Amino acid sequence: MNRTKILRWAAGILVLALVGIAAFWAGRTTLAPADSTVQRPSSDSTVTVEEHELGREITVGTAVKREQTPAATNLLDGVVTQASTSGEFAAGDVLYAVAQRPVVLVTGTMPMWRPLTEGAAGDDVTAFQEMLAADQRGLKVSGTWDAATAQAWKAWLADRGYPEADTVELGQLVMVEESPISLAIDTQSGSVGTQLTGGETVVSMPSSDPAFVIEASSQEQAALIPAGTLVTVPYGEHTWKAIAGEASQADDGPVEIPLTSPDGGAVCADRCADLPAEKSTSLLSQVSVVPPQSGPVVPVSALRAQPDGRTVVTVVEDGVDEEREVTVKTSADGLAVVEGVETGERVRVLNEAP
Repeated sequence: MNRTKILRWAAGILVLALVGIAAFWAGRTTLAPADSTVQRPSSDSTVTVEEHELGREITVGTAVKREQTPAATNLLDGVVTQASTSGEFAAGDVLYAVAQRPVVLVTGTMPMWRPLTEGAAGDDVTAFQEMLAADQRGLKVSGTWDAATAQAWKAWLADRGYPEADTVELGQLVMVEESPISLAIDTQSGSVGTQLTGGETVVSMPSSDPAFVIEASSQEQAALIPAGTLVTVPYGEHTWKAIAGEASQADDGPVEIPLTSPDGGAVCADRCADLPAEKSTSLLSQVSVVPPQSGPVVPVSALRAQPDGRTVVTVVEDGVDEEREVTVKTSADGLAVVEGVETGERVRVLNEAP
């Protein structure tokens, strides 16, 4: 090996050594922990305490269930040619018609038990004449079917486009003790085109005290509505307050939570007649899962739990921090209503450093 090659070899070794030393110190610099005396800039901020009402509501489905009592059994045979919809009816209203024979609501205490024709007399004739007299002025209510009654009946039918008839067939009158009254018309047997043979319940009277029941979509939703929870039930121009009862669940059915008024009665109180007459009606209700509370509101991130069980916030005034104990009245959606601070004061929000 000549002198030139020896020098080149020695130079290469030196370069490799220098590269290794440099890499070693670079690694030392990269992996060394940061100087513990260097402080990260604080990301805490302050907010002003404001007065608010805080709470949380959820919307749930509520079923209004009404027991149905038959108002009368259909006694006519033929095809339904006219059908009313469920609702409120007064004496003289047509509920449905079979083969163009109207079935009419009449106010009376005795159910229709016979056809009404010439010579008939009794309370049922009186009730029928009173219905006609309200429309055919001048008809004398005598309690006995006479020529004037027959003529008034023909005029009543003609005014409404029905064929002339000399008698009232058995089944053409539905007697109720008072009217106006809410009645439910069956959507199957009472629909136009249906063939009736007699014996069907076409018209029913709903109960006067409907049951209001929340139908929870899941066990988790039901858990948000313990007994005693305040519920608001809007319907039309009404807004009713209700209290939730104990939840129950039938096999493979929804979780049901009964509702009552605050005094324990029906939710609709004395306005139940305003509800639909159907067996079941679906409404939407608002459930107060966090009862509303008013007072000074701070972010939940401003609260700190202490080992002794106290909850404190840091009040900042003129750049000076003051630790102050507070009582949390309620919280929702990242905010809390507290006692112990005043509106207008500033509290420190403890944000996490990046």
